[in-house]
Order: sequence, then C-alpha cells, then structure tokens
Amino acid sequence: MTSIITADNISIVIQVCTLVGIIFAVYLYFRKPQEKSEMNDALFNNRLDTMKDLFINLRDNHIHTLETKLDSHIADNQKYVESDIKWKARLETLFNERLPSKR
Repeated sequence: MTSIITADNISIVIQVCTLVGIIFAVYLYFRKPQEKSEMNDALFNNRLDTMKDLFINLRDNHIHTLETKLDSHIADNQKYVESDIKWKARLETLFNERLPSKR
C-alpha cells in the first residue's frame, strides 16, 4: 500500500497553494484601488448632486427676489408717473390761466 502523504504530494499541494495565493494577491492588488476609486466617484457624484441642488435653490430664490424687487420698482415708478402726469396737468392749467392766448 502506498501512502497518500508523500514528499512529492506535499510539494505539489504547497505549490498549488502558493500559486492560488499569488493569483489572489494579484487580484486584490488590482481590485482594492478600483474599489477605492469607485467609492471616491460615488462620493464625488453625491457631492456634485448636492451642489447642483443648492445652486438650483439659490438661483430660484434669487430670481424670486429679483422679481419681487422689480415689481416693487415698477409700482414705485407707476406712482411717480401718475404723480408726474398730475403735476404736468396742473402746470398746464396754471399756464393757460396766467398766460394770455395769442388769438
């Protein structure tokens, strides 16, 4: 009867385990940086989306503020125009009363 545990069999098992270990080490050597890169990309995309949302919110709020201020300025300007029209009509009336017509 021959024994399964021989020097040659032990040597083959050690060589196979070493080869599997080397293959696994090479796989991890290339896989770990890729996982880290993917994680960094995901974090960057998350931050970018957050920044986009903040800028859109800021833009919308700024546009709303500008619209409110513009409406206020238009209303103030309309008051001045109406006041100016009344003042011109009053001046025209005064001139017509004070200055004789040349007819």
